[in-house]
This record gives sequence, C-alpha cells and structure tokens, in this order.
Amino acid sequence: MPFPTHADSNGYPLILNYTIPIVMIDPPILPISHRATTFLLTKMLSLYTLIYMATLQKKTSRGHTYWQIVESRRVDGKPRPVVLMHLGTAQGLLRRLQEDGTKPVKAKIIQFGALAALWNMAEQLDIVGTIDRRVGKRNQGLSCGQYILLAALNRAVAASSKASLYQWYRNTVLYRLLPVSKGSLASQRFWDHMSYLDENIIAKIEEELTGRLVDNFKVDLQTLLFDATNFDTFIDTQTQAELPQRGHAKSKRTDLRIIGLALLVSTDFHVPLLSHLYPGNQQDAAMFASITESLVARYRQFAKQCEHITLVFDGGNTSENNIGEIDNSQYHFVTSLTVTHHKDLLQVPLRHFTAFSDPRLEGTTAYRTTKQIWGTTRTVVVTRSQRLLCGQLAGIKAALRKKRNALNQLRWKLRRSQQPRARGKGYTRESVQKHLDSITSGQYISEILHAEITQTRGHLDFVFSTDFNALDRLKRTRLGKRILCTDNHDWSTEQIILASRAQHHVEDAFKQMKNPHWVSFSPAFHWTDQKLRVHAFYCVLALMLSSLLQRKAAQAGIQLTIPALYEQLSDIKEIINLYPSGSDAKQGRLRAQYILSERTPLQDKLCKILNIYRTAHS
Repeated sequence: MPFPTHADSNGYPLILNYTIPIVMIDPPILPISHRATTFLLTKMLSLYTLIYMATLQKKTSRGHTYWQIVESRRVDGKPRPVVLMHLGTAQGLLRRLQEDGTKPVKAKIIQFGALAALWNMAEQLDIVGTIDRRVGKRNQGLSCGQYILLAALNRAVAASSKASLYQWYRNTVLYRLLPVSKGSLASQRFWDHMSYLDENIIAKIEEELTGRLVDNFKVDLQTLLFDATNFDTFIDTQTQAELPQRGHAKSKRTDLRIIGLALLVSTDFHVPLLSHLYPGNQQDAAMFASITESLVARYRQFAKQCEHITLVFDGGNTSENNIGEIDNSQYHFVTSLTVTHHKDLLQVPLRHFTAFSDPRLEGTTAYRTTKQIWGTTRTVVVTRSQRLLCGQLAGIKAALRKKRNALNQLRWKLRRSQQPRARGKGYTRESVQKHLDSITSGQYISEILHAEITQTRGHLDFVFSTDFNALDRLKRTRLGKRILCTDNHDWSTEQIILASRAQHHVEDAFKQMKNPHWVSFSPAFHWTDQKLRVHAFYCVLALMLSSLLQRKAAQAGIQLTIPALYEQLSDIKEIINLYPSGSDAKQGRLRAQYILSERTPLQDKLCKILNIYRTAHS
C-alpha cells in the first residue's frame, strides 16, 4: 500500500501524520545504484522517523551529494522548507541506520596485553602442571601451581601484597582466564599454599622447567652466566629468620637486613636456569662454593643437549677452592682476575697488544699468554678497552673534583677553628691527618691525590696536589685493562673476551628484578625463611616468563628491553561495554560486548607474535 503523500506549493512531497514502527534493514551485499539508493532512503525515512510534515531531500555541494530532513512550515503565511537535520552522505546514513541504537550503560577497562602474553607463555612452559605434579594437594579450589603462577604474574607487571592481590586481579583479564572468588585470594590461602613448597621441591621444579627450556624452547647452554646480588628487607632484628642478615648491601642501606640471591642464566636473553637464596652476610665466594655441587648435578641433565658448557662468573666468586671444584667437573670456566695480583701482566707494553676485526670488539686490544694459576696452566687474556679507559678516567675526574672540594672545606674549617675567640673543640695534628687520609683514600685516588700537613707560627694547615705523572702511569699500566682467565685453551681470543662480556646478561637480570615497576623482587612482604624462598622462586619465574617474551619478540625482529616491551603491552586494554539485555534489563541484567583498545602497528605485531589475540574474548 503506497504511503499517503501530498505536495506543498513548492512541489515538495509531504508525509502526513503517519506513524510507522522502526525496523532494521540488513546492509546490501552489492553496491546500489543512485536511483535505488534514493528509493531505499525514502522508504527508510518513512520507516525510521515519526516526524510530521517532513521529507527527505538531497543537496549537492562541491560535487558531493548530501541528504537532509526538511519540514514544510509556514513563515509569514507562506510555506517554507526548514531543514530539521543534516544526515550526511547516503552511505553514512545507511551505516547509522544499520547500527544498534542502544548505547552501553557503562564500560569497564581491564589490563590485558601484558598478562595475556605472560599467560600464554606460562601455558607453553606448563608452569602450573610442573608445580602441581610435585605437590601432593587435594583437588579442591585453586591448585598450588595456580597460586604460584598468579603471584609470578603479579610480580611481573604490578608487584603488590597478598592483601591487595584480589583488587588487582579483578581489574585484569585473569578474572576471565582463571575465575576465582575473593575469599580464595585471601592472604591466608596464599600462605597456606606457599607452605607446600620447600627448598628441595623448588629445586626439582627448576630442574624440570630447565629441561623444557632446552627441549622445547631451544635455549642455548654453551655459555652460562653466574652472579649474585642482594635485596633489602624490612624484617626487624627480633624476627626469627636466618636468611635476612646485615651485610654488605648493594643499596648502601646499612640499617636493613638483606638476603642474597644467586642466579645461573643463559646468554640467550638471560633466561634463569637455577636460583639460590642465601644469607645476606655470606660472602660471594663462599656462596659460590656452596652451590657448586648443585651446578655439577645439574650438568647430568644439561649434558644430554650440550657436551661443552662454560660457566662465566666475575672475580668476586673466584678462589682456588671454587676453581678446583670446577676443574673436577665437566664444566669449563671464564672468569676475571684481580689486576693488582698480576703486575707482571700489567707491565706488558701496549705494542704487544693486538686489535680485532670483529665490530663487537671495536676499540679493544688484547695480549694473550699462558700462566700457572692455582697450580695449573691457564690461558690468560689481558684486554685494554678504550671505552673502559674513558669511563674510568671520567670517574677519576669526578672523584678528584669531589675530593678537592672536601679538602677546601676542611681547610676552611681548620683555619676558622684557629681564629681568636673561636668556639668548639679545635683540631689536632692527629685529627687533621685522619681527615686527610679519609678524603684522599679510594681506588686510584690514593695514588694521584696527595696532602701534607704544614705548621706556621703554631697554626696548622695543609697543602694538596694532584700527581699527573702517577695518572699517566696508571693510564699506561692499569686503566682500561682486565685480566681474563680460562681453561678453554682451544677458544679464540675473541671467544674468551665475548664470553666474559656476556656477564652483563645476568647483571641485566638483577637490574630488572630491582626495577620497582616490572619483575620486581621488592618488597617481599614475608618474614620467614620458607616464605622468602617461595617468594624468590615466583620472582624468578616472573623473570623467566619475561625473558622468554623478550626473546620471542627479538627472534621476530623486534628488539625491546623488558620494560619497553611491557610498556607497549600494558597499553593494550580489554574494554567491556555493558548493554541492557532485552527483557532482562529491568532486572538489572546486562549484556557484555568485548573489544580491544586501539593498537599501534608495533602493538599489533606484538599481539600476533606473542599469540595475544587467541586470549581475547571471542
């Protein structure tokens, strides 16, 4: 039945008082002609609007056709067309009519990208299954492996206490990937499940995970890096715990008890393979000796994939006993020696040093020889790096500036104290000497900066000077140099140097664990030795997952640090739009629509590489 229409005095068709319900029209499959578009839009206007005396008109401007709703009104007694609404182009209007007109009641934004990537990597590594197979827990609620994984994921992206864990969890994609009640994430439930893990179980879990890293992820074991550091705790002195002790804190905090952490990592993106928590007052060399047995035992598993494994560690772990333990194992080693203990090697003229064509060794020269060290002939390489030299000279220059300022300050105080009617306890010759010795101490400084007390007419004073000849001698002999030692006699000099420089990988791992934003070890929020060991374990798991993500991105051509990678992934959010759900809307039920936030080309590429899209809500 045709729509009843009339025409006004200007010939415009009018739709008179005709009410039609709104319906949705499916989009055409094929492009429609201009004539068909005009007819369709006219019909759609009749179906879409409840407007009196209105019509649809087209307008051409600058070669483009636009549509508008026009109503005929009487102005000054005469009918005139009045534009009620500009509708835009035909295609734009068609899109608007096809959309669901219902607006969301509210929206929720949750953390998605980083956690989705970590979750997928944890599934590939089978962290939950590996832990649960070692823990005899009844199949009730969350498993021990699930609790530990949640703790590791939290440490990776937003380190928080167990008390605030649920608040963090409910605003992440984990609420969908691992549904759990608020009560199940209470602090006590976490502590109960942490008690299932002792030192031996943790070692077995690490061993199984290491095997999977080698078999499934092809992590390279040719060269393994070992180092140790310590972390501050806020455990008071009265707390009964043996691991937290006062010692030489890396943070320079002498008022806090510290715990030590040793790591064995791969040169392949510092993936941790073995961890060891030890008392904070234990020296590095003694600690290294205590875990050598574990290293040797771990070789039985490694040997299946690699017959030649070299341990790289710094001079702080070097001792005759430690080297002897490695000599008796299947491991080889590369370490550094204290330069002042081998003055004969420092006296070798620079003309005997050779340069390298490898661009990684640009600015480095080396002298290679053999020497009896700890009763055995070792290959020794003395390196001289222009970069190290410049860094040391810059450090010496800054230290000298600071020391001179301190000396000038001391001289001012000394002279003021000897003025008439000066107050306070004055200086003695012994006290002045003590101050001078303290100020002029330090590596290299004691050889360069000299101060001497003088006395004139009963007044104490001093003079100081910089020995530039001594500085030149340091430049020729010690500065810029390192002495490397190895039992890899068949290795090239380049291989020995590059293996030693790979030590920065484990240093980067520790640096990452001290980052307060990503993969953070501190604060620990635990007070017993057993809980601290478990805390260290899931922090190492967080580092393992993070390193594997970084490694996978790099293999696809995207070179990013772990913080930079997480910055990109954390910007990817999951947005949940909540709509009224038909008849259920009156009961407060809402329909959820999931969508990811806008992504940059780099973020989109990372999503594909790290399989993040598979975790998105389908």
